[in-house]
Formats: sequence, structure tokens, C-alpha cells
Amino acid sequence: MSVRRVLAIMKKSLNPRNPYIIFTILGPLLFAAIFQLVFGIWQTRPKIAVYEAGDGAITRELEAMEAVDLVAAGSADEVTALVEDKKADVGVVFGEETKKRLEAGERAQVDMYISGESLAKNRAIALAALTGAVRSVSPEVPRVYFEQVRLGEEKALSLMDMFLPFMVIYVILLGGLMLTSSFVVNEKEKRTFAALLVTPVTLPEVLIAFGLVGVIVSLVMGIILMLLTVGFAQPLLMFAIFALGSLLGVEWGLLLGMMSRDQTTLVAYMKAFGVFLLVPALFIVFPDWPQWIARIFPTYYIANPVFRIVIYGEGWSELGWQILALAGFAVLFLVPLLAVMLRTRSSAANRLFTT
Repeated sequence: MSVRRVLAIMKKSLNPRNPYIIFTILGPLLFAAIFQLVFGIWQTRPKIAVYEAGDGAITRELEAMEAVDLVAAGSADEVTALVEDKKADVGVVFGEETKKRLEAGERAQVDMYISGESLAKNRAIALAALTGAVRSVSPEVPRVYFEQVRLGEEKALSLMDMFLPFMVIYVILLGGLMLTSSFVVNEKEKRTFAALLVTPVTLPEVLIAFGLVGVIVSLVMGIILMLLTVGFAQPLLMFAIFALGSLLGVEWGLLLGMMSRDQTTLVAYMKAFGVFLLVPALFIVFPDWPQWIARIFPTYYIANPVFRIVIYGEGWSELGWQILALAGFAVLFLVPLLAVMLRTRSSAANRLFTT
């Protein structure tokens, strides 16, 4: 396989006249605009309830920060009450002993009380603000560890929360599935596959080039959308989910593209396939429904981990098996893709993709 030829095909495939490229790039930006207009996501700032013994230096640092709103508390009990009453997203108590340990640069564990109604994005901002404030007022570099303690019931899902799983699935499939399949069908309609394959270019090189473009575009636009709306909490875990989801979407896109005779057939396939793939999102936002049904669908393992990270702040310990399942689906769908590719390569060059 020639890397130079793959890069040349990737460059050629990025034709700005392809409507799917426009949809893939503008789609996430349109979603972000809708979130800003309807849900006001960009206007929210986390509220931190703080009780601090002593000179109040940490409190003053937090007051000076524009990224958070400070709710002053007169006691440790008032901090927990504010969090339980959902008047603060996060609550922290800096007692005298904790302050001494921080000033001495010693390791200190501080309980950070979390409201069940708070977003993971707000918790991440609050944690960063608290860490920065503590380090700003400590003569020595403190080894501070914030232990999260959830107070109150889990939040009732808002309209924005319910919309999130659909958004994640749509954006991943927009770049991975739709864009990649359009590349294949465009070449079929122009009857250029045969011409390519009588040159040194091979079928695997063509499909790998199309797939790489789909993965890169889907991954980048998905990350941009998350950054512009609900935030990119736990970046390594989220990156793994989006990368595996993009790869799975590309595999489906290549299969659909090779199965479709033209754009009309492709659109018909995508309509039917799209409804099938969006079904898990309904089960995610309605947890009382039987979840075993949703777990049959591969897209469940894309949307649900992102949903649980953003809304409930879960991590690898809760979601690791779902990430592994998503990786398993990505490997599984390589089998039919390789089978179709081998069958296609064995047919006559002048009949490729013309049926």
C-alpha cells in the first residue's frame, strides 16, 4: 500500500461541491447554535458554596474568578444544605486542619459535595477553579485531592439532556456513515473506479483513503460540537468513544456505499438505516424502558457513555465495559467489509460497482 497514493485520494475526495461535506461541517455548528439559542448552555456558570475557616484567602480567590459564581456559607452544615437544596452545584469546606495542611504543602483530601442536578461540565469547571484558588494562596505547592460526594437525587432530565443522545449519534453518523458512503457512490456514478484500478491504485487504498477522511472529519466535528455545547469532560475517555464511533460509522458507510447503485438508493438506505440506529437514544432518555433492547444496537455504546459522562459524571469504572463493547462492534463489522472488498476485487474491473 502506498501512503502517497492514499493521501492523494483523500485530497481528491474533499470536493467542496459534495453536499455531504457541507452537511458534515455545518451540521455540528448548527447544533451548537440551536443549543445556545434554545437552552442557553453558554450562559450558565457553576455555583460553588464555600465555607472557609481563617483568613478567607481561598474564598477571595474564587470571588475574583469570572468562570464561577460563589455562594458564601457560614458553616459546614450550610454548605451541604445549599447543595442538597440545589442552590449550588458544588460545595466545599476548608476547615482549620485542612488549611494548615495546604499551607504546609502537605497532602490533603477535601470533600467536594456534588448536587445531583449539576452538569458534569459545571463540576469540571468548579474543580478547576477550586484547584487554582488553593494553589494561588499556598506558599508551597499543595497536594490537594478533591473527593466527590454526591448529595440529593439524580437530576431529572431536561429537554437538553434528552436531546443529547440523538445529537451524538447523528453527528458521528453524519461524518462517518454519510460522508464516506457518498465518496463511494460518487465514484460509482462517475464510473471512475475501474479507471482507478487499472492504475497502480488498489481497492484497499481507495477505501482506506475514504475511510480516513470520514473518521477524521467525524471525530473533529464531534469534538468541536461537544466543546461548544456541553463540554468535553474526561477527554481521554470521550476521545476513545468518538474515535471508535467514527470508525464504526465509516465501516457502515463503506458497506452502504458499495451496496448502493446511485445517490437515490443511498438516500433510501440511509433513511431506513438512520431510524434503526437512533432507536437506542429513546431507551437512554427513558430508563424505565427495558434496557436490554437498547443494548442490542451498536449505537447504544456510542451515545450512552457520552450521556453518562456529561450528565452524571461517570467514568471508566462504570462505563469501561461499554467502551470495550463498542470496540468489539468495530472489529466485528470489519468482517463483512473485508468480505465485500475481496468479492469486489475479484470481479472484472470494467464491472466494478456498476450493478
